[in-house]
Amino acid sequence: MKGFPVDKRRIIAQNKYENVHKELLEVGSKLLSNERLTDISLNSISEYTNISKTTIYEHFDSSFNNFLSQVIEHSWKKIKLIYNDKLSNNPTENILTIFGTWHEYNQKNILLTRNIYASYILFADTHYFPVLEILVDIDNELKKIKHNEKNTYELFRIFYVRIDEIIVNPNIKNEDKLLKELENYLKA
Repeated sequence: MKGFPVDKRRIIAQNKYENVHKELLEVGSKLLSNERLTDISLNSISEYTNISKTTIYEHFDSSFNNFLSQVIEHSWKKIKLIYNDKLSNNPTENILTIFGTWHEYNQKNILLTRNIYASYILFADTHYFPVLEILVDIDNELKKIKHNEKNTYELFRIFYVRIDEIIVNPNIKNEDKLLKELENYLKA
């Protein structure tokens, strides 16, 4: 049975759409890294790219929350790419690697981190709340070492406390302390 002929125009249009979308997500990441969340709008994207406002609005359904949610997911994927190559067969080491990578990324991108966490307040009662893939990855590693639910909760509490410290005082360089605390906790 023969398949339908490939419409090259459709493939070209899809590729163009995806490339424009990636560019918009990159621009969004740059905006969140350089501007306060309250100073960003869909209109402000057009100041950083040659893409028309109409196209920008089409890509995000004219919704700032949709834009913000997608940019956050894009940022999480960047972090995941950094630590994914470093993962091994040792779940404890993987958790430390993920946390360490996350912590370092947040330290280097403090305004982005602040904006992302501030945006979660906007998303609290909406369907735009993006999934933190890092939490899924850590949870998967914890399952490999058969961590119980109470201990998993405590581990994530430590994670969020450290992020809060970074947001409040980015000059605190506590990565070694964090990793040692997590390592001790995981081995207990």
